[in-house]
Amino acid sequence: MHHFIISDSFKGSLTSEEVALTVQNGILQGDREATIDWSPGADGGEGTLEMLFANGFVQAEAETIDLAGRPIRAQYTRKNEQAIIEVARVCGLGQVRATDLPITLHTRGVGRLVLRAMEAGATEFFLALGGTGTTDGGLGFLYELGAVLLDGRSQPITWTDNPLLETEQIILPKLAVKLHVLADVTAAYAGKHGAAKVFGLQKGLTAREIDVLDVHLERIGNILGVNEVAGAGAAGGLGGAVAALGADILSGALFLLNQIKFDQRLEAADYVWTGEGKVDAQTALGKLPAIVAEQANEALVPCVILAGHVERPYAPALICESIHDADECVTLDSELSRLRLARRAEQITRRLNT
Repeated sequence: MHHFIISDSFKGSLTSEEVALTVQNGILQGDREATIDWSPGADGGEGTLEMLFANGFVQAEAETIDLAGRPIRAQYTRKNEQAIIEVARVCGLGQVRATDLPITLHTRGVGRLVLRAMEAGATEFFLALGGTGTTDGGLGFLYELGAVLLDGRSQPITWTDNPLLETEQIILPKLAVKLHVLADVTAAYAGKHGAAKVFGLQKGLTAREIDVLDVHLERIGNILGVNEVAGAGAAGGLGGAVAALGADILSGALFLLNQIKFDQRLEAADYVWTGEGKVDAQTALGKLPAIVAEQANEALVPCVILAGHVERPYAPALICESIHDADECVTLDSELSRLRLARRAEQITRRLNT
């Protein structure tokens, strides 16, 4: 049997590459004659660059700043005149320090990285959103690309606080490049399902800060004309800011799968394996395992989904199981997760071969 493995990471436990290699080991324990094809997986958030690097895309690097304005060098990837930027490399939650004030963190570094890539010859950009620690409505990004942000006195904003709180007028730049957003969420710019309300707590904002920012997001969303754009709330509103410059918002998972010739590799497989840390109601909303399972169904290739925790099995998959047995505690311990993942892959392989 020929198996194709492409899983997202088990966040806090295993990277997507570690998941794929562990599943491969389990399959081979269950079937010594099996052949394996695998790739790291991502849906536009964390792990996007690793997925592309592993499939022949060229690594690039440039100087920029992080979400608190600290100088950094950030990787991105190039293919001809296209550049793909994983924004979490610039303003990700993992870069937040204990001394940082969450409400002041911004996306200026993303805009600066786009400028550096433009100087290197890129003319088309795909911004992979997800995993950011910012809720600035993407105003920092716009500012670095030449937008004029003015306060209530028609003066340039001071950047002493979140730019959403100061900005009253926005003059957008005209760019000679194409922009695209890769996102796995359909969050609105503002409101109950907006950037602040949905993601603010996990970014360290207080309840009061969330309410205040949401009011200003709605106001800025009206100025930018993005309050009705699905996905505008991705990455703390960065999705909406890029959309205001004319970008389209694409499924990150579908885009990335197309880049690695997923259809051809799926067609050659007898089974496809995928997964993520937790399978729940959010999985069906454009997450990688859902996209893989749906594509596999169309190609009549049985799909296996494995996860650290399965809250709601995903119906299109032939098999959707937790790596932990019923009498075992769910854990993020990397070594235990690796052992249990390999064990479950071996068990399933033996079942598939009977």
